[in-house]
Amino acid sequence: MTISRRTILGGGLAAPATLRLAALGGASVGGALLPSPARAAQDAHRLTLGATELTILSDGGLSLPASTLAGNVEEAERSAFLAAGGFDTAMRDSALNITLIRSGDALVLVDTGAGMNFFESAGLLADSFDAAGLDREAVTHVVLTHAHPDHVWGIIDDFDEAERFPNAGYLIGTGEWDFWMDPDFLANNPEELHSFGLGAQRNLGAVAEKITRVGADHAVVPGVTMIATPGHTPGHMSVLVEDGGEQLLILGDALTHPTISFERPDWQPTSDQVPEQAIATRRALLDRAATDGLMLIGYHLPWPGVGRVEVKDTAWRYVPAG
Repeated sequence: MTISRRTILGGGLAAPATLRLAALGGASVGGALLPSPARAAQDAHRLTLGATELTILSDGGLSLPASTLAGNVEEAERSAFLAAGGFDTAMRDSALNITLIRSGDALVLVDTGAGMNFFESAGLLADSFDAAGLDREAVTHVVLTHAHPDHVWGIIDDFDEAERFPNAGYLIGTGEWDFWMDPDFLANNPEELHSFGLGAQRNLGAVAEKITRVGADHAVVPGVTMIATPGHTPGHMSVLVEDGGEQLLILGDALTHPTISFERPDWQPTSDQVPEQAIATRRALLDRAATDGLMLIGYHLPWPGVGRVEVKDTAWRYVPAG
């Protein structure tokens, strides 16, 4: 049998702290890994925006209760809507689409994936880099949209705690850093967020000296700008890419489901930490995307997460790229 990092970690030789899904609307789960159907990484998806090259890499996927999609809606209404769209009414599958931007000499990665301690079916980003013939040591910048586990637990290797992107500088919103790195985080936040906070502090702390904390409209490199899209977390940021007269928005978790986020933007995912603010952010993004014809890349939208927005009745709809 080949012994891999995943085999060793899954066998409990380096078991992480107890993980809790209460923030996502699930139950408390103890043990090394959260169960989820097995998945394989997708082949890289590539596109261009002017002279900017974008590569979408898979970190695997998650499977969560459908109830996490809308905590403020009765089950019957949510299930009827999902069934009408051809979706499972009990569970939701969620992709993990990670964008790599090549602009001039810069190689900018947006989020680092889940690592191998969150879901058994996630943590495939390093494999996706290898399969695409890409060198993780060539990444110059890592932008962190927010500090939930599936976005920052891939900063360090769970096996030896080495940095996965050793030559990169990191950027995160000041508000996001302040929230998760609060020395009194455990005292100031509900128990269901404690494992998330401890994981964020472990991973962010490992690269603290390399992290730049930024405000809204921060230029990472020319044509790549971090914009404020708060609500999912207090300091959530998205990334706007501009080149050749075109714009593309890398959403992070501002929009996460191909129908609910677009057609029912007032429904509140249970993972949104500031729900009313998240609703306002969704509506503003959808209006901007539809009005300006923006291309979108959604972290959790169906692979590869690339599409556009159109007005539909009094809301919007997601149109995947052909």
